[in-house]
Amino acid sequence: MDIRSFFCGASSSKSPGHSSSSDTEDKIDSNQSDTEFLEPSPAKKRLIVHEKHAKERLTTHEKSKKITASSRKYNKKWEESFNWLMFDKNFQGAFCKVCRKRGISLQRTGGTWISKPFTNWKKAIEKMKIHAKSDIHLLSCEAEMAAATALQEWSVIQQLQQINDEEKLKNRMAIKALIRCTHFLARHHIPHTTNFDELIDLIVSCGAEDLKGFLERARLNATYTSKVAVVELVEAVGLWAEECLLKRLRQASHFSIMADECTDVTTTEERSIFFRWVNMDGQPVEHFLDIVPLKATDAKTIYSALVEFMKDKNIQISKLVGMGFDGAATFSGKHNGVQSLLKKFHLMHFSYTAIAICYS
Repeated sequence: MDIRSFFCGASSSKSPGHSSSSDTEDKIDSNQSDTEFLEPSPAKKRLIVHEKHAKERLTTHEKSKKITASSRKYNKKWEESFNWLMFDKNFQGAFCKVCRKRGISLQRTGGTWISKPFTNWKKAIEKMKIHAKSDIHLLSCEAEMAAATALQEWSVIQQLQQINDEEKLKNRMAIKALIRCTHFLARHHIPHTTNFDELIDLIVSCGAEDLKGFLERARLNATYTSKVAVVELVEAVGLWAEECLLKRLRQASHFSIMADECTDVTTTEERSIFFRWVNMDGQPVEHFLDIVPLKATDAKTIYSALVEFMKDKNIQISKLVGMGFDGAATFSGKHNGVQSLLKKFHLMHFSYTAIAICYS
C-alpha cells in the first residue's frame, strides 16, 4: 500500500472537525505541483524573450523603412544641377521643361519627363543624368537654342525697325513744318525763294525741336531749304490744294465756270479758270483752279482746252449750269462761240442755261 494513500485514508477516517486543515494542505501541495509542471524552464524563458525582441525589432525596421520610403520627395536643389528640371504640383512629379516644350513633337511614343511625371525619388539623380544624355533631350535643347537665337535676331530687327519708324516720324514732322512755312509765304504773297531761309531760322529759334533736330541730323544737301527745294514745296502745296478743291467740286450737284484769257511774260496765251458752286453748308463758294495754256485763241481751241481740262480733272460737264465770259465774240458768239459749243455738245438736256457775260 502507498504510504500517501494510507495516510490519506487514515485521515479520511478522522472526524469532520479535524479533516479541514489536512485537506487544505493537500490542495495547496497539489496546486504547487501543477504549477511547477506547467511553468517553462529558464532556458525556454530566455528563448521566448529573444523571439519577442526579434519580432519587435523587425516591426520597428519595417515601420522605419515605410516611413523613409514615404518621406522621400522632390528636392528643389536638384534644379541647380539640372536647369531643365521642373516640378508640377498638379501631377506631383517632375518634368523636363525643355523636352515638354520641344520634345513632344520629337518623341513618337511619349514617356516619363515629357508626358508622364517622374516620381522615383530614390533613383532621382541617376535617372536625371540618364535623361540629360538622351537623344530626345539633346534634340530638344538644340531646338530651344535655335528658337532663342531666331528670337534674338528678330528682336534686333524689331529694335532697328522701331528706331527707323521713330526716325521717319521725326522727319515727317520736320517736313510738315517746312511745308507749312511754304504755304504761309504763298498764301500771303511773300516771295518764297528769298524769305524761306529767314522764316525757317525764326521758327527754329522759337523752339521747333523737330525741325531743329532734322536740320542738325540731315546732310547739307538734304535740308530742303534751298531755292530749288522751296519751289518744289510750293508745287506740292499747289497740287494738294487743287486736289482738295476738286474733291469738294465733285461733291457739288451743280456748278458754274468762269474763264478769261491772258498772256504771260513769254507771250504765251493762257486761260485762267474759276469755278463757282454751293458747298455742303449751302453757301456759295468761288475758287480759282488752274491756268491752261492755249495753242490758239479761236473758239474751237478754247472750247477743246476747257473740255479736255474738265475731263482730266474728272469734273462732270453735265453738272455745268452757268458760264461767265467776257464780251468777246470768241466766247459769247451765238453760233460758234465757246458758250454755244458747250451748250450744243454737252448741255443738250437743259432747256435753258444761264450765261453771264462780263464786259471789260
